[in-house]
Amino acid sequence: MKHSCRFAFERRGLFSAAMKKDILSAVADVFREACSTEYGNIEEACGEIGSRGIEICVTFTDDAGIRNYNREHRGIDRPTDVLSFPALPFERGKGSVGQFDIDPDSGLVFAGDIVISVERATSQAEAYGHGLKREIAFLAMHSCLHLFGYDHVDKEGEKEMERLQEAVLQKLGITRNI
Repeated sequence: MKHSCRFAFERRGLFSAAMKKDILSAVADVFREACSTEYGNIEEACGEIGSRGIEICVTFTDDAGIRNYNREHRGIDRPTDVLSFPALPFERGKGSVGQFDIDPDSGLVFAGDIVISVERATSQAEAYGHGLKREIAFLAMHSCLHLFGYDHVDKEGEKEMERLQEAVLQKLGITRNI
């Protein structure tokens, strides 16, 4: 099954060319892993309806850009690190996909949008003592879990998300020293 990430950049110079390639590769790996059957039934649900795969769009911006998204879509007038905009009705990794969810041109099911503030990710990476690649991969995994219906509104959900995030990053070798 194909796992496609479309990337958009709202500002120039958010990454160096070398770092950009490494970060985009890590985000794509995180998305592929988040779609696996270990974390829900998105692949199975897409396969049952004949979809070629699953797609997300990841937009990289700065604090001003994500503040605008946060204000417009959530009514919160401040920057944040990452936002998730699910396109499918999933809950804790489980849900269904219908025939009309398949894009007729690509054959893919669109799972949703992710917006990441590179400015915020950079400052968080420094504060936590790890690299930008690790921080962005963490934010991407966190957001993918939201796309698939996971949430951290209570302690149980928070612990589950933390466990899944760390499991994926460890599996991919994206450790805190990166």
